[in-house]
Amino acid sequence: FADYGNLIGGNDRYAGVRNRANDVAGFAEALQRSGYATDPNYAAKIRRVASGDTMRGVLGALKQTDLLSLSTHVR
Repeated sequence: FADYGNLIGGNDRYAGVRNRANDVAGFAEALQRSGYATDPNYAAKIRRVASGDTMRGVLGALKQTDLLSLSTHVR
């Protein structure tokens, strides 16, 4: 994951992606436009996953979890 962050954060090619961190659809579209994804349906697939029932369930569960205490157990 650190390598991915370094790629997006350190390469001017992805400058338009960096300011979209809070917008899943915009982030995915910017990645696709920058050439990161070769699949022409990449952004649509990411949007579909992000707005799906599974993701909503996971995010709902995380909101109820004390992430600070959880982070002490994850390495």
